[in-house]
Amino acid sequence: MLAYDANLDGRILPGVRVGSVDLSGLDRQQAAIALESGYSGYGDGRVLIRTDAGDVSIAYREFSRRPDVEAMIDAAMGAGRDGSPLERAFAEPSLALRGLELGPRVTFDEAALASSVVGALARLEREPIDATIAIDAGGIMTTPARIGRGFDASTAHAAAFAAVRLPDAPSEVVVYAPATALPPTRGDAVVLAASAAAERVIVDLVVTHGAKTWTIPAATVQRWVRFDYSDDGSIATRIDDAAIPAALEIVAKAVVQKPVSASFLIGKDGAKVGVTAARDGQRLDATGTAAAIARALASRAQGAPPVPVPAALVAVAPKMTTEEAAKVAPLMVRLSSWKTWFPIGERNHWGANIWLPARFINGTVLAPGQTFEWFRAVGPITTARGFGLGGVIRGNHTEPMGAMGGGMCSSSTTLFNAALRAGLDMGARTNHSYYINRYPLGLDATINGGSATTMTFTNDMDHPILIRGYKIVGSGGRGWVRYEIWGVPEGRTVSIGKAVTRNVHMATTETKRVTTLPTGVRKQTEYASNGMDVSVTRIVRDRDGHVIHRETFHSHYKLWTGLILVGI
Repeated sequence: MLAYDANLDGRILPGVRVGSVDLSGLDRQQAAIALESGYSGYGDGRVLIRTDAGDVSIAYREFSRRPDVEAMIDAAMGAGRDGSPLERAFAEPSLALRGLELGPRVTFDEAALASSVVGALARLEREPIDATIAIDAGGIMTTPARIGRGFDASTAHAAAFAAVRLPDAPSEVVVYAPATALPPTRGDAVVLAASAAAERVIVDLVVTHGAKTWTIPAATVQRWVRFDYSDDGSIATRIDDAAIPAALEIVAKAVVQKPVSASFLIGKDGAKVGVTAARDGQRLDATGTAAAIARALASRAQGAPPVPVPAALVAVAPKMTTEEAAKVAPLMVRLSSWKTWFPIGERNHWGANIWLPARFINGTVLAPGQTFEWFRAVGPITTARGFGLGGVIRGNHTEPMGAMGGGMCSSSTTLFNAALRAGLDMGARTNHSYYINRYPLGLDATINGGSATTMTFTNDMDHPILIRGYKIVGSGGRGWVRYEIWGVPEGRTVSIGKAVTRNVHMATTETKRVTTLPTGVRKQTEYASNGMDVSVTRIVRDRDGHVIHRETFHSHYKLWTGLILVGI
């Protein structure tokens, strides 16, 4: 028996089998061949994973399922080998007679099985898709969200592992993988809310400044809308401030005002009499206006009704302020002004007889208590100084070219009315023989150097006054002359009553045939003017309401018959 045991050294004892494979007397190599052949079917089969989205399978060979040959040989080699040599010698013949069956064993790559389960299920998984919103020239565009799908791979793996580790596992192992819904970060409701907010924003926008309004169309507002996505899935409707100023150019041009620096008022001698007040300019604060628009549109997004947005302005300081200029001369204001329109023609030497006095008088300064007299201020009325023949009233007719400087009364009447409204102490004044309707009724002031008819007034204020004269040529053969009185305001108020007329005689126009004109030619040489007596009262009060001047100007206008000459 000892010889029997020694003869089987390195071999499996007779009677030992693994399952149905008899390994009696085989060495390791022979046993390996027998086992691999006997259990080659362990690598044939699959794991079927069933899901709600369909089935996927994993072949046994993907995770190397096979017979565990080495383990089975080790077990077979050790069968009956327990005890001392003598004990084995008695046991081995018995083992050969009764036999010993060992169970088959299986092995596989556990990591590969887990990886295969995850990979197989990944083919059925679906990533969630967020809803989106965007805006372009075509309007607001949205895409819907989609719920994703995932699977519990660990459950499927555990079930598959438990089944395929058994040697008697069937050729198809069926396990189940429950699906899990994967919600998107940004759902449809969030996008719909952002779209509704944007629609509330994208309407016409009105920008205002005082009574002026400008409408920015909804199509332009649409280009300012942005959508900001947050990690928590929310969407904010935002207005791009930087895009707004480009749409405000028309507003910027309309509201801009250049600053006016304080200016010096210069007398005829070149001395600085006073200064005019400076005035701040303004410009559009494009950034501030854009921010205000953005806030208004953000309120719309929250549901507030559309409201006009006031333009934000920035003051622009003048180069020279009133305070700086006032260090040199006192601050003056325009106390009064008067303008007279007149026809330009031969009766006023084509406007020169009216405009030249304004040029000569411009810059005249009257100190407190000083009197202005027309001819002293204007100087000699000569052709050398630019004057010419013009109209004059003589007796009961008008001579179109009858006097040097004729027509000058338009200028003297204009200055008289400016001085009258400045509240000055009025002196000499004479009305025309008949009323000329381009002058204020009862407040005309004719002058005539030949008859010493003049116009005067005195500066009875506490500060000097400055007289400024202007002229312009209008269209259609018309022009105007204007005088302004500038001075330091003392709080005077001037009220001029309504003209009171009496003894009115209605004028008529006659037609006279003459041979001095070509046949059929008509020429009007006199214009009808009603005869009447007119009274106008002026009252001047100081800042405390006390009367400084109260006078009534009386005018007697002759009845003047119009005359039309007709050539025969």
